[in-house]
Amino acid sequence: MSLATIRNGLFSLLTTCGPFAANEISTCSFDPLEHVSGSALVFFPGRDSRIEPDRLGSFNARNYHRYWKITGALYIKDTGDPQRLLSLVWQGHDDLFSTISKDDSLNGSACGAALTRLSFDPNVAVEMGGAVWAPVEWDVIAEEL
Repeated sequence: MSLATIRNGLFSLLTTCGPFAANEISTCSFDPLEHVSGSALVFFPGRDSRIEPDRLGSFNARNYHRYWKITGALYIKDTGDPQRLLSLVWQGHDDLFSTISKDDSLNGSACGAALTRLSFDPNVAVEMGGAVWAPVEWDVIAEEL
């Protein structure tokens, strides 16, 4: 497998098992923020992925455990209604957790994966595509042998 395969597995899981449409997600650009009306997901390789030699199970030094970190943000469009925005931030946390928890193999692309961080700062906003967005940042760790 590869990091690109895991990326594709995560994309597939988010669209087939979650409330996210394919046009709301990008793994290589911020384009969804230019054309969606409610929320957008963007993710990319994260910092601090680990690659460790597997010396316990084999004497072959070519075996590795890879722990890929994928970092992303769920951008929620601010329509001027603070109660609606905060409600969608709460819902976004639940949606990400419940969707990623449905299949820890990310559609068979990883040995195991987990959502390891969710973060929202009410003092941070992003302006893009003529709108203001509230980002909910998240990390997934995907293990590959």
